[in-house]
Amino acid sequence: MASRLLLSLAERLFADPTDQASFLSVLSNPPGENLRAILWTGHPNPIWRADHVVPPPVAMQSWPRPEWIDVLREGTRPGQEPPYLEGEFYPLDLSSVWAASPLLGLGPPEAPRVLDVCAAPGGKSIFASLALRPAVLLSNEVIGKRLGILRHNLNRCRIANAFTQRLDPAELGAKMPGAFDVVLVDAPCSGQSLLCKGIENPGCFHPSVVQQNARRQRRILAEAARTLAPGGHLLYTTCTFAPDENERVIAWLLKRSPSLRAREVGHLAPWQSRLAEFPCYRLFPQSGLGAGGFTCLLSETSTGCRGELPTETLAYPTCD
Repeated sequence: MASRLLLSLAERLFADPTDQASFLSVLSNPPGENLRAILWTGHPNPIWRADHVVPPPVAMQSWPRPEWIDVLREGTRPGQEPPYLEGEFYPLDLSSVWAASPLLGLGPPEAPRVLDVCAAPGGKSIFASLALRPAVLLSNEVIGKRLGILRHNLNRCRIANAFTQRLDPAELGAKMPGAFDVVLVDAPCSGQSLLCKGIENPGCFHPSVVQQNARRQRRILAEAARTLAPGGHLLYTTCTFAPDENERVIAWLLKRSPSLRAREVGHLAPWQSRLAEFPCYRLFPQSGLGAGGFTCLLSETSTGCRGELPTETLAYPTCD
C-alpha cells in the first residue's frame, strides 16, 4: 500500500485520479527492467547492433535523434558486452537520454566550453561531448569517492578535450565567472525515481529529505549560473518527482536571476509540466520511457564577453 506521503505527491502531480493510480502502481510494483539506451562513443558495430538494438519507441521518433544513440533490446546486459569493455559505448537509462535531449537542439558557438557541475558517473558529460563537440569539457565532481568512476568512464570512452576537477560549486562560481557556453547541473536529489528501478530508497518522500535537497540544489544552481557566459545555456535535470526539487527550484532561480529565461524545447512539448507557467518538462515512469525525471533548459540573455578560463582548472585531463 502506498504511503500517505506518496499519495500526497501523486495528488500534487496529477489532476486525473487515473493518472494518479498509474503513477502509484509503477512505484509500488516496478516493472523489473526499464528501457535502456547506449551512447556510441566509438565505432558502432553493425553486427552487434543487429542483435541488441531495437527501433526507438514511437514517442522518441520525432526527436532529433543522432546516429550515436541506440535503444537496447530488453534483456541486454550492456556492461558485459565486448563493445562496452572496449570503450565503444556508454549505457544509461532511457530517461537520462530524455533529460539530456535539449542539448541536441542547441546552437552554441562552434567548439563551445562545457561545464558539468555534478558529473559522476559521467553520462551527461559523455552526452554533451557527443552532442556539442566542445573545445573544453570540464567534468566536476565534489565527492571524492565518485571522482574515480567519473575519470574511469571518460577515459574508457576516450572523451576528447575532457578534464576533471573536484571543486565546490562556490569555487567554480568564484574562479570561472562567465567562462562556459553550456553548463549542466544534474542535481543531487531525493532520487524518487530509483523506486521505479526496484531500488529501495527509504525516506525519499519525507519533507525534510526533499527540503534538504532543494536547499542544496538552489545553492548549486546559483553558483552554476555565475559560470554561464552571455548567450549561454544551462540545463537542469533531476531523477526525482518532488515539485520542490524541480519547478520550485527553477522558479526561485528565475526570480533571483532576471537575465535567465526558461527556453522551450520543441520535441519535449508533450511532457510540459502542468505545475509551471514556464517551459520545463517531466517524464513519468508509467510512460514506458524509463524511470522518469525532470529537465529544464535556461538561457542567459545578458550581453558581453565570455569570461576567462584559468589554465589551472584544466590540470587533470582524462585522456593523457
